[in-house]
Amino acid sequence: MPHSKPWVVKVQAHPGSTAEEIRNEPDWVSGHQHRIGFRDRNNRLPGLTHKDDEYREEVAREKQEYLAFQKRAKSGELINFRDLIENQKDFHLRHPENRSLGWRYVLNATEDWVKNKEPWPANLKKQEEEEKKKKEEEAKSDKKNDTPEQEHEWKRSSDKDKHHDAYAKNKENEDKKQEKTSSEKPKLSDKYTPAEIALLRALEHEKNYIQHLKENNGKRKSPQHKNLTQISIDEQDQFSPDNWLPRSPDLIRLTGKHPLNAEAPLTRLYEAGLITPNELHYVRNHGPVPRILWEFHELEITYDGKTQTLSMDDLKEFDTINIAVALACDGNRRKELNMIKKSKGFNWGAGGASCAYWKGPLLRDVLLANGVPEKPPGLGEKRYWVNFEGTDDLSEGKYATSIPFEHAMSPNNDVILAYEMNDVPLPPDHGYPVRVIIPGYVGGRNVKWLKKIWVSEKENDSYYHIWDNRVLPSFVTEKDGPFAEALFHHPDTACNEQNLNSIIVKPAQGERIPLGRAKKGENYRIEGYAYDGGGHEVQRVEVSLDDGATWLYCIRKFPDYPIRHGNKFWSWLHWHVDVEISHVIRAKSIMVRCFNVFKNTQPREPNWNVMGMMNNCWYTVRPEITEDNDSETPSILFRHPVEPATKDGGWMKPSVENKIAEAKQEAGAPQKEFTREEIEKHNTQDDCWLVVDGKVYDATSVLGWHPGGTAAILGHAGKVHQETSDEFASIHDDYAYKKLKGESTVLSMGVSNEYQNVLLVS
Repeated sequence: MPHSKPWVVKVQAHPGSTAEEIRNEPDWVSGHQHRIGFRDRNNRLPGLTHKDDEYREEVAREKQEYLAFQKRAKSGELINFRDLIENQKDFHLRHPENRSLGWRYVLNATEDWVKNKEPWPANLKKQEEEEKKKKEEEAKSDKKNDTPEQEHEWKRSSDKDKHHDAYAKNKENEDKKQEKTSSEKPKLSDKYTPAEIALLRALEHEKNYIQHLKENNGKRKSPQHKNLTQISIDEQDQFSPDNWLPRSPDLIRLTGKHPLNAEAPLTRLYEAGLITPNELHYVRNHGPVPRILWEFHELEITYDGKTQTLSMDDLKEFDTINIAVALACDGNRRKELNMIKKSKGFNWGAGGASCAYWKGPLLRDVLLANGVPEKPPGLGEKRYWVNFEGTDDLSEGKYATSIPFEHAMSPNNDVILAYEMNDVPLPPDHGYPVRVIIPGYVGGRNVKWLKKIWVSEKENDSYYHIWDNRVLPSFVTEKDGPFAEALFHHPDTACNEQNLNSIIVKPAQGERIPLGRAKKGENYRIEGYAYDGGGHEVQRVEVSLDDGATWLYCIRKFPDYPIRHGNKFWSWLHWHVDVEISHVIRAKSIMVRCFNVFKNTQPREPNWNVMGMMNNCWYTVRPEITEDNDSETPSILFRHPVEPATKDGGWMKPSVENKIAEAKQEAGAPQKEFTREEIEKHNTQDDCWLVVDGKVYDATSVLGWHPGGTAAILGHAGKVHQETSDEFASIHDDYAYKKLKGESTVLSMGVSNEYQNVLLVS
């Protein structure tokens, strides 16, 4: 058969094996096949080395290839889908033990980027045309001459910053009639009433229970090892950057579809137990969840100008502890403050707290092993801080914060670099693959998706450390101006240690008790949870049924083995009190308060502050008599202060100040109308219309600087529904409404069909 190319054989020169190599050649006919450095019949390299050597070499090789691929993409080289698939390896099927539940393989690129964002000739031509069109429009439009008005200038000097007196927190005592013995009852009944006997039993129970609490050695397993609800890719995430990670549908979303900030329904959270399941733990995200591969992630530790790098497998080589730690957002219960006056934060209910087991090495051990001395030069005369920075890319840069060096290095503070939550790899929403856990601190200091740690001689000055997680005096009502600037940078406004707090869970919001149940001798159990910061024990919980005139003693229950280092309580507790149901029905209100080791208790009234942080006033549930359509018997309906997010079933109502601010927001829009069909055409990043409270806004110019990212707004672009208005109102204050009108273009006073109210997100 003729060939166009000649058959030519070329032999490459090779010197052959050396004499020593030939002498050391094994006898391949006899003996086993497992010889170090030689491939066996399965084409593997067996040997008495570390079992993951080949895996680590493969990961290192694939990481270098992936970094080279990223460099090619950033340099402007055109990338197609085949390039993406070939250069993004999938490790999770071979090593599922290092993956969070529900993990799936997803390309780290979108179809939109490949088709529309890369510098293909057609895209370059389109960009040139758009830039030309934009310049022409700018030339035609009239430029505004007035400088942007800052919020502190916009506020009227006559603003009053008084607190509302509507907040009250209530708790109830528990009666322990189960422990009565027949032999003692006659003697006690001669001296005490049944209520006093019940109190005595409660105190005896508390004494014995607290005396026998056990210490956690850090090596125990979490009792919460199964998901109590199904997790799946939520429909609300399908068009967001988080469309790859599974979540529980039980979570109540507080800031719209994206980013996820959520809490579990209060009753669901409590009934899940003292150790919260991963999928019901509250979530606080500032932006999209980073998609990080265990194999590629590295932790950088810097001290004195020298940086050490640890892989996740390196981190697993350290000795670990596994302990229960309660985390609570310092914005927990913020909606109660927002009903008084809108703060800068969104509407947390009372479910912004949870307690889980966190496993990982102590931060101090990792720092000491990587060149950080236990006592840096001059320690004791000058201060040092340990800084943490996450991988997430946010509108104001990386999320970073710091804690005092000596707190981080104390073994009694149990600061952990956690890579497991309830004995499984961290869920992505909770920091996968590694986060810092600082027991006793507010949630905002426990940095997720941890990437960098460094030691400094000054406190962190990143945006999120300065402008978030702070409590300012109530006379500061904005985040700009000289007073705000001074106090946001003031060290003493930062929230670090958690504060004392207690919540009533039962009676639940909307729960009804028929009046017919009020029979003599029938009891009702009032229940809730409580926590404190700094490792301090919550030593007493009390409930009042008469607006604080008298108090009932409550029974506490901690997780098993709650004590660390003799006196540290990092977890929360559940409490309850049994009372006669007739007293519950007659109650003016149900209030709760608790006491810590310093014998301090919670304030009765709320303390409003511009960030809406650290609200811990008495939690109050109010009863009211209602008629049931399904029953001839009236019932008692219980209302909590508020419901989370945009729900409005609580007993608290917007203050007069909030109503006035809302009325001001209605003024000043052009008298135009648009059809729904026209609005739905403007749903892209280049042409973004939003409908908020029946008004149509051109928000295209807002996308570039929006704190929640572009995805938060684009999820509502061109849509006409109430959801946008509800989400915008739940997140923003009156100044944000002003910015909405000022930075975007108000196009109409309303929508020309039945959809009169619509939405925006943050």
